[in-house]
Amino acid sequence: MALFGRKGGRSLFGKQKETEPKKPERHELVDIPMDSMIELSDIITYEETGDTSRAFKLVIRKKYEGDNLRRYMYHIRDAEEEVVVGVDHIPGTKDEYEISRWIVDDECELGDPLPDDMTLYYPDPDNENEDIAIEYSRQDIVNATLTVTDAEGEEKFEVELHEYASGEDDFMSIELCGDWLTFYTGVLINRSDIEIYPAMEPQPERK
Repeated sequence: MALFGRKGGRSLFGKQKETEPKKPERHELVDIPMDSMIELSDIITYEETGDTSRAFKLVIRKKYEGDNLRRYMYHIRDAEEEVVVGVDHIPGTKDEYEISRWIVDDECELGDPLPDDMTLYYPDPDNENEDIAIEYSRQDIVNATLTVTDAEGEEKFEVELHEYASGEDDFMSIELCGDWLTFYTGVLINRSDIEIYPAMEPQPERK
């Protein structure tokens, strides 16, 4: 007597199962689902709040793709502020990434062309009458396709990324989309500084 689904002790569906293409595994830092919770425990979180960690909700996902560029900028938000977690694929590796923490420093229309060197001024936390100057030098200009995902859906844009760095390991990335500039300033953090609690993604309806 033949077993159900078997012939001669072999599965009737074995060949089909073996040849069915496997979906590539998604790295936990890549394409994080919307509404996921992301917990930060980096030194900036502690310095700003006194807490060892702080949880945020993913509200906007930006994906940049260009020559030697695969970057995600995850805009995460809680009741008080919005922070951006950057994930950059390291060229030449399979799944190694640099993690960074950013803020949106400014947004404005493009006036004059962006210079090679820029100086930004920030309040000195130790002296309210003084400012701290950080000088940035442009390292690269990268053309990229930007995919923006939020609660309303997904849109694609062609953008320029102007990449700046300072001697103090501070970074600035300026996104030029049409004539609109978005200034991101940030620093590198460790993989251990971020914990991801992914939201359940909706399953496609079966026909």
